[in-house]
Amino acid sequence: MVVYIFQGDYKNKNEELLRKALQMYAEAFDINIDDLPLQKTANGKPYLEGMPLHFSISHTRMLWGCLISSQEVGLDIQEKRNVNFSKLANRFFLEEEIKFVNDNGMDGFFDVWTRKEACIKYDGTGLRDLKSFCVVKNGELTEKIDKDGSVCFVSAFELDNTVKCAYCCSMEDSSLQIRELTAIGDG
Repeated sequence: MVVYIFQGDYKNKNEELLRKALQMYAEAFDINIDDLPLQKTANGKPYLEGMPLHFSISHTRMLWGCLISSQEVGLDIQEKRNVNFSKLANRFFLEEEIKFVNDNGMDGFFDVWTRKEACIKYDGTGLRDLKSFCVVKNGELTEKIDKDGSVCFVSAFELDNTVKCAYCCSMEDSSLQIRELTAIGDG
């Protein structure tokens, strides 16, 4: 799995950045994706028809990321910012997750939020499913997520101390490579 990170103004460049990330990944694995149109599922998750590539896009402020793999994946990137995390936790999280946020403050909120959003992006569902699974077990963040009998695994990484990131996939202990994506038109 490779996550491509672009730092800068990504506004109106989503598809160009996605195409560039997909091309870089495809070249590294000798896969031809030239001229394949981007498709979207009914829930809006993008994909390339007939290709063994799966990807997930996330962005926050001046960061854009795309996780690409040969298996289904979900990615979330959040810049830590001042939010009413207690109110949001009460609205979107389960009791055990709310307790974790209350015990761990803003960092705890973003730890839970990024993991939950990565999981729903993995499934291609929406925010309505945030309360259908729990990312905290016995007061600790868990990597193994059981969603109605379907199991996935979530891991976290930080780009720096202001950005929380999480990714979800079907394999435990999956390795992640982080690559920088240069500006459109740059080598």
